[in-house]
Amino acid sequence: MTNPQQEAGDGRAARWRGQREKRRSEFVERALAAIAEEGPDVSVATMAVYAEVARTRIYRHFDDSTDLKNAVARRIAALMLIEYAPVITTDGTPHDILARAARTHLDWLTTHANLYRYLMSFSPATEEVRRAISTAVSDMLRPYLDALGDPGTATPLGNALIGMVESVSAEWIERPGGTDAAALTEQLAAWAWAWSTPPCAGAGPSSTPTVPYRPPTPSAREWESVPEHTFALTCGTSGSGIRARWR
Repeated sequence: MTNPQQEAGDGRAARWRGQREKRRSEFVERALAAIAEEGPDVSVATMAVYAEVARTRIYRHFDDSTDLKNAVARRIAALMLIEYAPVITTDGTPHDILARAARTHLDWLTTHANLYRYLMSFSPATEEVRRAISTAVSDMLRPYLDALGDPGTATPLGNALIGMVESVSAEWIERPGGTDAAALTEQLAAWAWAWSTPPCAGAGPSSTPTVPYRPPTPSAREWESVPEHTFALTCGTSGSGIRARWR
């Protein structure tokens, strides 16, 4: 037999949780606006000004400043992956694939430079982004490397490519010199191809940067063992998920 008082209490608790998540999301969005305008070192007090509330009200919805900053960093991570997930595919030539990924990354950096700088200062969220993108790139490469009998190369190669692009672009966003985004996109694509060529050599036309990739065609029996590769990162203040899938 149910207890009416307990049901009423559970209902109030559920409504409070829903309201708290809604307010957290609103505060995070205003914090993003503050960071974009004021820079990555913006204070919680300034975030409160952008949210048009007293600083103390923010802490009704966040445990402390670290909780707030982590929520903001994870939201930025989610925004990045929303942009990146659709472009990490094997559509086009190797040059198309690499240039598309590099261009997406640089476009996001130039449009959201302060958000990127803020994210890079929070290691948990940063590592989640790196891991998600590296996994996606590794899974994209694995069928070709499997066909060459070198499946163990996919993960370290994916990590190396992501690390190279990230370190070069992070330096460029601070000190671009005379290199524009278009030129750097081509450079990154060329360097990434040079790193990928040794393990992909011998893959026939697929080992030429201007010839479209031809994935190995498994037999009917092999298809049964080919999983759907998925990467996912749970981000945001209410646990939204970002996924990219391909076969």
